[in-house]
Amino acid sequence: MKKLRSSLAVLACCIAPTASADTQNSLPQVELRLAQKYTVPNSELVAQLQATAEKPQASSAASVVNEDLRWAEQQLAAYPQIRWQLAGYSSNRQSDKDWQVAGDLSLRADPKVLLPVLATLQSRLQLRSLHSEAAASAIATAQRQASTTVLHRFVEDARNACTALGLSWSGVERVSIQSGVPVQPIAPVFLAAERAVPAPVAMGHSESHGQIDLMGTAFCKK
Repeated sequence: MKKLRSSLAVLACCIAPTASADTQNSLPQVELRLAQKYTVPNSELVAQLQATAEKPQASSAASVVNEDLRWAEQQLAAYPQIRWQLAGYSSNRQSDKDWQVAGDLSLRADPKVLLPVLATLQSRLQLRSLHSEAAASAIATAQRQASTTVLHRFVEDARNACTALGLSWSGVERVSIQSGVPVQPIAPVFLAAERAVPAPVAMGHSESHGQIDLMGTAFCKK
């Protein structure tokens, strides 16, 4: 279940009448800054695998890597739930005789789906890293909920501020909302031995955290 952690604070509240002769614009203003934190469960695993080969000829090493990547693609074709992409490709001269070629795959899916497949893929590719992240859909839902919460609180706090100043609520002039990318706590990097099956307990953190920031101005009236 997604959890919303409310951490709302009024950082600034001031009366700022404008110099305009217009009646609306000459009303006292209340300026508010608020923050709404939220938490999203990390429900997906992200794995990085690599196919490598060292050969005297770069073309020979590339042929081996390409064959391994095509084989991995064939294995993944049976699992449409797994989202994957080629994450990088490189070739380097290791010595006067050998070339090293490497191709990286990035995979993302539910742990129950991905973990068994990783065991198969590691027969020819090496697992370079494994960590958990929140699903994009879950992040979007949490951000919408946090935005709604902070908007309601803005109106409530602006009304209360006007009352505390001996004034009445008049209306909202402007509101700005910003949402950042949720912080994914740094999970351990796993350099697994070939054919090793990763342990579910080593997936890292179970939650990601984000925040919605609001800046707004409301009018008070006498």
